[in-house]
Amino acid sequence: MFRSSAFRLPGGARPGLKARAAFYCFAFLALIMLLFFWIERSIAPTLVAIAESETLRVANEVMVSTINEHLHTLLNGKVLLEFETGPTGDLLYVRTNTTALNQVQADALEVLQKAVADLEGFTIRVPMGQALGSKLFAPLGPKIPIKVLPFGSVRAQVYDSYDVTGINQTRYNILLRATCSVKVIIPLIAAETEVVTDIPLTTVLIPGKVPDTYLSFPPMR
Repeated sequence: MFRSSAFRLPGGARPGLKARAAFYCFAFLALIMLLFFWIERSIAPTLVAIAESETLRVANEVMVSTINEHLHTLLNGKVLLEFETGPTGDLLYVRTNTTALNQVQADALEVLQKAVADLEGFTIRVPMGQALGSKLFAPLGPKIPIKVLPFGSVRAQVYDSYDVTGINQTRYNILLRATCSVKVIIPLIAAETEVVTDIPLTTVLIPGKVPDTYLSFPPMR
């Protein structure tokens, strides 16, 4: 009687075994790719937003603390404003000392660049619910550790502003604007953002002549 038997390749392997193994391998790789694209579309924007927020907070604290720490040295011996008075002692105008302000700006830029260059990486742990963008389950789920490596450059600019504070009184301000462009690098993702911080250097109240009569009319309805 004829007996059927499965044909085997040398070594005992069946002809369909390699095909099935290749199919399973392809299916596994396709699943990994789909999972990666899903993570990138669903989780990556939230992770980038959280990383940017934390990096901005850290960069802002570093810039403010750096300027406050070196403020005395930056302003030491420098006359930023020059006052011109009239024969009766009345203040005529205030003139800025451009040379001193340029020196303050250059020195501030130097200390800020060093402070930002010394920024070290830090780790953020984001709950899975928050990473998925869920408001209800934001604090739930395992926490995803994210290693953030901030890299950035700094610009410093001294500028002035004024505002009226009372009857013929003007407050004149000299401020230092520090702008830090920060690139946030986390695994497989990179984003760039900018933080701007205004730090007052000096403020002066400029009084004017007070009129003999001051009338205040209520707003018409």
